[in-house]
Order: sequence, then C-alpha cells, then structure tokens
Amino acid sequence: MTLQHLQRFFHGIYGLLPAALFLLLPIPAGAGHLAAPTHYISVEFDLEAHSLRANSRIELPAGLALRLDLSSLNVARILVNGQPSETGTEKTFLDVPASAREQEILVSYSRDTGPGPDGYNLISDKGVVLVDNWYPVADHEMFFKLTAHIPRHFEAVSEADEIIAFEINENRQVTFRFPHPLFAINFIAGPYVVSRESFGDGKSLVAYFFPEDRELAAQYLARAKQYLARYEEMLGPYPYKRFAIVENRLPTGFAMPSFTLLGQSVVRLPFIVDTSLGHEILHAWFGNGVRMSPREGNWAEGLTTYLADQAFAADKGRGPVYRQEQLVKYQSYVRPEMNLTLRGFSNVGHGNTGAERIRAVGYNKSSMFFHMLRNRVGTDIFTAALRDFYKRAVYRAAGWTDLLASFESVAGLELEDFFAQWLDRSDVPELAVQELEITHSDGYPLIRFSIVQKNDPPYLQEVPVVIITAAEEIRKNLQLSGSRSHFEIPVTAVPRTMVIDPEYDLMRLLAPGELPPTWSRFLGAEKKTAVLPAEEDRGRYASLLAQLEEAGIRILLQDEVSNEDLAADSLLFLGTGGNLSRSLFADPGHPEEGFTLDVRANPLNPSQVAVLVSGANAAQVELAAAKLRHYRKYSFLSFQDGRIRDKRITNTEAGIRVKLVSLPAGIETDNTRTFDEIVAGLLDKRVVYIGEGHTSYEDHLLQLEIIRALHAHDPRLAIGMEMFPRQSQAVLDRYVAGEIDEKTFLKESHYFQVWRYDYRLYRDILSFARHNQLPVIGLNLEKEIVNQVFRQGGGGGLDEEQAERLPPDRKLDEAGYRERLQLAYIMHRAQSQQGNFSGFLQAQALWDETMAEAITAYLEAHPEDRMVVIAGRGHVDRVNAIPPRVARRLPVSQAVVANSIGLLSEYESADYLFFSPGAALSPFPLLGVILQDTEEETGVLVTGVDPKGNAVGAGIREKDIILALDSVAVNDVEDLKIEMLYKVKNEAVSVRVRRRVLFGTREIDVAVPLQQGRQPAHRM
Repeated sequence: MTLQHLQRFFHGIYGLLPAALFLLLPIPAGAGHLAAPTHYISVEFDLEAHSLRANSRIELPAGLALRLDLSSLNVARILVNGQPSETGTEKTFLDVPASAREQEILVSYSRDTGPGPDGYNLISDKGVVLVDNWYPVADHEMFFKLTAHIPRHFEAVSEADEIIAFEINENRQVTFRFPHPLFAINFIAGPYVVSRESFGDGKSLVAYFFPEDRELAAQYLARAKQYLARYEEMLGPYPYKRFAIVENRLPTGFAMPSFTLLGQSVVRLPFIVDTSLGHEILHAWFGNGVRMSPREGNWAEGLTTYLADQAFAADKGRGPVYRQEQLVKYQSYVRPEMNLTLRGFSNVGHGNTGAERIRAVGYNKSSMFFHMLRNRVGTDIFTAALRDFYKRAVYRAAGWTDLLASFESVAGLELEDFFAQWLDRSDVPELAVQELEITHSDGYPLIRFSIVQKNDPPYLQEVPVVIITAAEEIRKNLQLSGSRSHFEIPVTAVPRTMVIDPEYDLMRLLAPGELPPTWSRFLGAEKKTAVLPAEEDRGRYASLLAQLEEAGIRILLQDEVSNEDLAADSLLFLGTGGNLSRSLFADPGHPEEGFTLDVRANPLNPSQVAVLVSGANAAQVELAAAKLRHYRKYSFLSFQDGRIRDKRITNTEAGIRVKLVSLPAGIETDNTRTFDEIVAGLLDKRVVYIGEGHTSYEDHLLQLEIIRALHAHDPRLAIGMEMFPRQSQAVLDRYVAGEIDEKTFLKESHYFQVWRYDYRLYRDILSFARHNQLPVIGLNLEKEIVNQVFRQGGGGGLDEEQAERLPPDRKLDEAGYRERLQLAYIMHRAQSQQGNFSGFLQAQALWDETMAEAITAYLEAHPEDRMVVIAGRGHVDRVNAIPPRVARRLPVSQAVVANSIGLLSEYESADYLFFSPGAALSPFPLLGVILQDTEEETGVLVTGVDPKGNAVGAGIREKDIILALDSVAVNDVEDLKIEMLYKVKNEAVSVRVRRRVLFGTREIDVAVPLQQGRQPAHRM
C-alpha cells in the first residue's frame, strides 16, 4: 500500500460497533501551507468502458522535491518543465528533484476499474467512486483544484468549501475549491437526489442519496444537525463551510474533510444515524480539522471513539457497559509481550487478527486513556483543554505532545508522567485484593486490606472503590503508588461487599468474574483448536473452515484431540452432535434452523473459551460466516438466512468484587414444619433426593423414615442408590426378590469393593426394600472408569467398551458447578495425588450424569412409579448436580431433602432441611490387622498388625495368610469383611492362618478377641 492508503482506518460499520473508515491527512515534517504544491486535475469518464481519462498539472514551489506514485495508472505522457520525462511512462514512480525555481509537471493518464468494484473504486452508470490511487499520488500534501466532467443527471462531491457546476452540451462540468492542503483527494458522483439545509453560521449541510433511498435524507440531516451543534458547542466552530452526507454504492464508511461517504447497505441500517454518523462527523474536528503528526502516532481515533461512541453510550446510561466491552476486546487480543504501545499506534487496516490487536490499542485503550484523563482533571477542564487544543492546531498536524501542552496549560498540572505511563507501556494494570481483614474499633467494623499491582514497575493511579454495607454505599478513591498499597476503611454497619472499579473507570485487566466468554476471546486466544466431529461434516462447515484456516487456527477431527488440548486451548466445536462436544456441554439446545454461535467458558480451563457452532446446512453456515467478524463482542449469536435474529453478551460481575461479611441465615420458628407436613409436601414429587454424609448414621435414619412414610402413602416407589453401579442391577433385583441371601448379595455385588463404607448404614434400607419388594436401582458408573478419567484428565484413554458405558451428554458448565467442586478437589488432593482438577471435574460430571441418566431411564420405563434417590450431598445439589441433569432429560417434579449441617449454602442447594438428632452405629468389630489380597494363592495377606490391638496378643504376625474365620473359608478381603459383618465386639473368633516356617509352611488356629473401632479400607 502507498502512504495515503496506510492512513485509512476501517471501523467495521456492518457490525453494531459504531465507526467507519477514516482518511488521515498528516503534514510531513518541515512542510507548511505556503510550501505546498498545487495540483490541478481535470477528469472525464467513459461509464460504459468503466474508465477515466485525466490530466494532472502540478505547480511545484522552489526548493521542494517531489515523488509521484503512478503505479495504478496507464500513463500516456509526462512533461517536466515542458520536457518529456527521462523516466518515461512505464515507470512506477516519478521523482522530480528540487529546483531553485518553481517547476511544472504535466501527466496525462487513464485508469480502468472494470465492471465491478476495483478496491474502493467504481466507474459505472450506477455511479463513480474514486478513493484509491486514481491520480498521481504525491509524497507531499497539496492544494487541489479538481474539475470533473460527468453525465448531466449526476451530482458530484469532493473535498470542497465551494462547488461550481454548469452544463456543457450533454454533460456537466463540476469544479471543487478547497482552501486547505490535503494529502489526498477523493471524488464521488452518481444519480443523487440532493437535499440542503443550513447550520451554524451560514454553513451548508447537504445530503446526497440515491433515488431509492431519498426518504432517508431527512432523518440523516436532522441528526447531523444535532451532532454538528453538539460538537460546535463542545469544541468550537466546524472547520469547513459545508458538510455532506454521501451515499455510496460500495460498502464503505469514510470520513473526509467536508463530507462522509457511507455505503448504501450501511445507511439503511436503522441505528447508523445514532452511532456511526456522529462518529464520522466528529472526525471533522479531530483527524481532519486537526490532523495527526506522523512523528507521534494516532491520537484521533481514540479521542473520537471517546467523545462519540463512548459518549453516546453514556447518554443512554451505558457508559460502564461500553467501557467493559472495550476492556474485554483489549484483553481478548493484546498481551504485554506483543509490545504494542499507544504512542506507537499509527494506523491499521481491517479484517485479520493482527489488525484487531492493533485496533484494540489504538481505539479501545486510547478511548480509556481519555476517560481516565477526564476523571483526573475534571469534566470542565477536560473540555476546555480540548477546545484549546483544537483552537491551536486546527488546519495543521498535531500530536500527543500538543495534547499534553494544552492539558497542562489549562489544568495547571504536570501531566507528563501520567501521559507517559499510559502511552509508552505495553502492559496494563492487573489488580488484586489481598490481606483482607475485618476487625472492630469501638464496636464498629474496620476493613483492612491491600491492593496489589502485579505490574513491574507499578502504575501511579487512583482506584475507585465502593464498600457496600447493610445501610449504605461508601465510595472512595484510593491512591496506588507501589506494588502493594495498604488501606483501612472504618464503617458503621456490617460491610457486605467491596467492589474495585465498579464502573470501569480504569484501563486494566479484568478479573475472571468480570470477563464474559465472547467470540473475540476465541479469535484473540494464543492457542486455538477447532474440532470437527467427522470428515463428512467438513462440507457443511466449509465456508467457516476456510476462515479458520486463513486465521491459522488448528483444525482437528474429534478423535485427534487430546485431553491436554481440551484443558489448555480455546476450543471451537463445529457441530454440537459430536461426542467430544456433548461430553462437555451436553445438548446446548440450539435452534434446528439457521446458524448459531454459542460461546461458553471452557469448563476444563475457565481462562479459555469454548465455542459451540451449529448450522442447518452449508448455505446457512456460509451466509452467517460472512458476517461473524462484525459481531466479535457477543457471547451468543443466532442467524437465519444470514440475518441476525438474536445476539447476547453473557452477564458478569461489575468490578472486582470481594465478599466481606456473610451474616448467617435463620428460620422463623413459627413456620417450622413437622416431619409429616414435609412428607405431605413431597407426595407430588416424582423424584425425592435425600442427601447424605456417607458415614452419618442420622442421615441414613432420615432416609429410611422418609422412604417408609412415602411408601405408606403410595407403594409405587423405587429406591435409587449411588452406592451401586448399574452393572449390579441383576444382583440387586435377585436380592430384593428374595432369591439370594445377604452374604451372597454382598459377595456378588462386590459391595466392599465398589463402596467400602460400613454396610450396616444401608442394611435397614435394603431390608425394607426386600421386605416390600421395592425396586432398588443401581445408579452409578463403575469406579475404575471414573478413576481412569480422573487420573488421565479425560476420557481419551478409555477403550471402546468402556466409552460406550458413558452417558453421551455431559454438561460440565452448569452454573457454579466448577466452583463448588474446587473445594472438594482440594480436600481430595490432600488424600490422593492421582489426578488433576480437569480430570476430577470430568469424573464428577460423569458420576452425576450417569446417575441422572439411570434415574431418567427408570422413570421413562415405569411412568407410574416415583423414586427416592440416596446419594451424597454434593450429588443432590438442586442447583447444579443431579436434579438439573434429570430435568434436562425429562420434565419431572423434584425435591431435595437433607439434614442440616449448618452451612449457608444449604438454603440454596436443598428444598427441605431437617435437624435430626445425632446418632451412631455401634463400633465395627475389628481384628486389629491390615490386609491385602494375595495375587496367586487363596487367603488374605496380613500386611500390618496393630501393636495395641488384640491380634498381636493372640499371636497373629505380619505376612501371615488368613485362610478362614470361624471355619468359613476366606479367599479375599471381601470375604473377610462379609464374615466380620456378622460378628459382635468382645466376642472371640477363630482365625486359621498359614505361616511360613523354616522348612515350609504350617497352618495354625488363633483365637482373637474382637476389638471395637472404625473401619478404614482394608483394615479389620
């Protein structure tokens, strides 16, 4: 691209972000108005041939050299000072050395655009648009004098304070006069309907719309008049004599001196008059009226974004929301190692991820800089300083240094350090609250805390903080000057919450709770993987796959994705029916028609996102894929035939929120319900969950009493039990039917292998079911499968048979699920280091989804029955455990019951709470040994003996093999546990052991008095 094209900024006005393409006009160093050349252009058109012919005459002042770019032109003749150019007409550039005398350069040339658009150029009977290398482009700004010959029914626009038009034969000759030097000139003509009004001090406001859109002109003129008045009042007089709104056949959005050029498809969008139009008009003051200095980068885009886009959002009460969106976009694309600074932002094109990173700095960070500057100096001084800056710099180039000078002069403050830290650093502040402590002084709360900056060096900044108490909101501005700043804030009521930067007044990194999952976060992620369910799906998503491949995104079939990829990358699932997608998000419930893009947090790594994409067919995907780049800020998009029908951003917290004091909840005793009243409330529920602590006997007594009470009202009752896997169903059925005894049941169900908790806790429940012939349903998945998922961090290592046992739909992103399990994982990790949290989360979800699937299957097969589900407290949480997973599969009435253990969260996780008195089983009788199954021989190996227990006194030794207990053969630990179940404390048992001796082995019988105690795994 040539220099003037590098100065164009495309803002993506097809999306909802209000902006447009803007042409910058910088003044080269050392060039002033008096030294600028004058460029006369005379042009005529052959619309049928889609071509132009033109002559350029350039008057070059003494002492100036000139370079002309001729690369896009068909040059017929070049004369320099009346002599043919030595470089000839085939050269890309014409260089004219400086001379002590004024020089004249003549160039005759033509250009063809073809029948369709040539970049941003078009020559046809529908109109003429010339904004891209259509004449000899110079490396100097110039005074332009343009004359164009156009069809009689055309109207024409260019940069001008005055337009002179008259008819010659069948054509019109139009001449444009503009008193200020420009780096480039543009020309637009077409069959326009022209509407005129006046504004300000006798200035002209003109609309050029095509006949089919002429009714839009009135609202555009009315809104433009309001914007012009707004900016004149804020900044000073509009810098030109006319402003025009020009419709374009091509999909553009330009702002040039004295007019804006908006595409036809753009002006028809109803929101453009309230967004992009105001942005483009403001560029008349900043960007065109005051131009950017090429030595100091681009300040105008950020300032225009702040005074237009962000200000419009603030007018509607959405200022904080808009600023949060700016921070999200910045955080999506920019990382410190990219070394992108605000002072280094010059210009950028549009359409690729690299450009978005640069724009996130030049537009979003810059806009936030001006917001912080306004908060620093105050609104009145901020506006006065901008007026001073505009007055000093209008019609010339200016930079950050000039802005600083105006603000320091008007504010009377030294702001150089403030400017430097925000303009010259590639990082942005990352804040955290630490060392939080609530104490009391004179009976009132005192909040002590530190705000930590994770930046080196730290920023000097003022941080807004809100303390929310039971009585009021207390607002403070806290000055940060180091890596760790300590504060004390006294309050007069219970402090509930502290919020750092609640209205997004700071340029900073967002905390995880503030950062919504958005399409931009996937596009800007460092590691991205797109997942295709199968090769046959490639055709449906071909158009989107092409975009992903162009962006360098890795595309894998789902069988090629590793557990590490799932836990480390941002993911995009093409289609929601693949096994991998369903294992994380189940069925997301997308519409069957059209196209949907649904961004979630990656449940295995919330710092990354996962995108669920579904399309009815290839045509729907292609229509939507062409527009996705305009909707980057959204979390959910739904298209029908390429038209947006739904767009949403996931709600997040506002500010960095820290909980301070959570007062305990209570109950009103007058509303306490009796046991019978609660049971009556459960009678209309098809599923009743009774949560338990697995070793809490009072919980199991409550389960039994509720089962009895519900059965008394309706015998059509089943009992679902977490304690048994689905593979135990046959033996459960035989036991309940009375076909086998308890010992056989325990042996064949392998209870002491799959569950291990004291069987006596569940014995009465199973006996009641057996006595009343109530179905007992094994709900769970085999423990070895769950453990393998935990250890390996996912299901990738399961064999085909194991994988088929998994529920295909597993939803890992239920609200609050990950957060609740993190505490359980920390407790689990203290006991075992076998897996990471990603594996733990997937294993727990497998557990919950399998039980939900089993419950649903039984209820669907037995529509007249209902079920009591016995499972751990964490599995019956009504917010995000089994109940919502059952509801996803089958719309049934459900209720959760549990004994209270005094946690505030119980009031959210359960429907009914009981306050059962404490209860305990008698201690389980123990031998006082630690046991292990032998690999090759019968019996159980003694691996340890309790030195204070009865076994050591009776003569049992380590490495003995226990063969029998009271003459009953013992083949494994499971056999021994079953036999011990029927013993009582203080009785002696006869233990036959095999012991190695000097010349072989011998068997001996030992009488061991049983001791009392608890039963850890494999300890008897």
